[in-house]
Amino acid sequence: LAEEADDDLMVEKLTEKALAQLDQKAANSELSDEKRAAMAQQADAYLQGAVAQIVFEQAVQAIPDDLEFRQEFISVLSQFADMTQLRQLVLDSIQRDFAADAEARAFLCTVHLGAVSAESPELVDALQRAAAGFKQALGALDTPAMWSQYIAFLAQWRETCAGTDSLRAYLAALLKRAVAAISDNRDTRLSAELALACASELESSHGAASMELLNWLADATQRFAESAELWHRRLAALIAASHDGTVASGAASLARIDSLFSGQALSQAAGSRALWDLWFDWTEQCFGRGQVSVGQVQSRFISAFARVTQQRTVQAVSTDSDGMARLRALLAHLQVRYVDWAWGLPAGCSLSEAVELAHDDSDSEPDSDERMEPQTAGNLDAVRQAYRNVSRQAFPTPGFYRRCIELETDAKQQTMLHEMACRVDAADTQPWLAYLAHLVGLQQLTQASQVYWRASKSIPEDQQPAFAAAYQAMFSS
Repeated sequence: LAEEADDDLMVEKLTEKALAQLDQKAANSELSDEKRAAMAQQADAYLQGAVAQIVFEQAVQAIPDDLEFRQEFISVLSQFADMTQLRQLVLDSIQRDFAADAEARAFLCTVHLGAVSAESPELVDALQRAAAGFKQALGALDTPAMWSQYIAFLAQWRETCAGTDSLRAYLAALLKRAVAAISDNRDTRLSAELALACASELESSHGAASMELLNWLADATQRFAESAELWHRRLAALIAASHDGTVASGAASLARIDSLFSGQALSQAAGSRALWDLWFDWTEQCFGRGQVSVGQVQSRFISAFARVTQQRTVQAVSTDSDGMARLRALLAHLQVRYVDWAWGLPAGCSLSEAVELAHDDSDSEPDSDERMEPQTAGNLDAVRQAYRNVSRQAFPTPGFYRRCIELETDAKQQTMLHEMACRVDAADTQPWLAYLAHLVGLQQLTQASQVYWRASKSIPEDQQPAFAAAYQAMFSS
């Protein structure tokens, strides 16, 4: 209660109030000695149950909308004997006060399963009772949230009963029936979350690249176009289907997948790192098979930088600081991925001509000499071209420069990269310290002194002592 009410004295106050009520009841009643003796024999059990009920009733008044508290209260009561009446009182309160809450209704349908083990012969009856409860709940609350609770319940127990074929078959049949019922009434029953849950069941029953799954996801992404999870699921399934022959895998199929990525999915969910990674995983696979050129891959990276940067610009007018941080991290991730891709290019493969192709969306086949295995040592020339391209065509991030410095072997190039990294955010001490460590390591102490002076003019005053101490420590070590 103290945790829920955010008041360390809450429990103490409620308990005092409960005991005061008991004292008042005793003072207002005329009890014989015999009756008092009988009450004394049962004092502990009585006080436990009575105080618990009074505390519960007071808590409900204080936090009437807190379903989790009542659920936890049921869990606590299960640890004590002779609490059947109070337990039912709590369950009745949930049914009364949370009639339109899908989570509450699902809890009431399944609460009895907590006392039944997966190996118990009573499990069959308990699951049937739960299923009947859900049927009644869905009749009263036919909403996407309630159907989501039902699907989650069936899927969870199907996995729990993995060793019992008959129960798994029973639950699988209920799942199939539930998905069909949802499919028949998609306009009123379907949500993005529920569409994903149903997709999992279709994948389980028909396969990861089945037409049933693909058709379901195509409809779902039309209904919930801003769901990055649905787009990811659909495109992953489509890529798998093109690999195993479920759908055609020629140039037309590649163009269709690319169009779904760039024209729809990433336009609707430009902030999804998982979706961008899926696109570039697929793009790099196509490049490895010779289906796209160096220029086409680079075009996609440059386009990605532009889209995420645009998203940052839009986000900047909002107050969502977490959203801005995620977009900054996403941009850094994509830029680092671009550099790593360039590092893995075949020896002699240049990005210079790819710069001119950065806005070319041609689907022409690459030349045969581009269809080579990447070298293991790393293409440093391509990396250097990559960080020049980013510097000219995007907004480089500190993470991007750190990765370039890790791959670069020439000290002068490293110095230039450190210099550029410090300009991204001059108030950030970490790039300055990395730059100073680099110069001290090269024994370029005059330049280090100049860089330190510049840094001290940019770093916030409250960080100056720690920054100065870190710089001095470079010489003592």
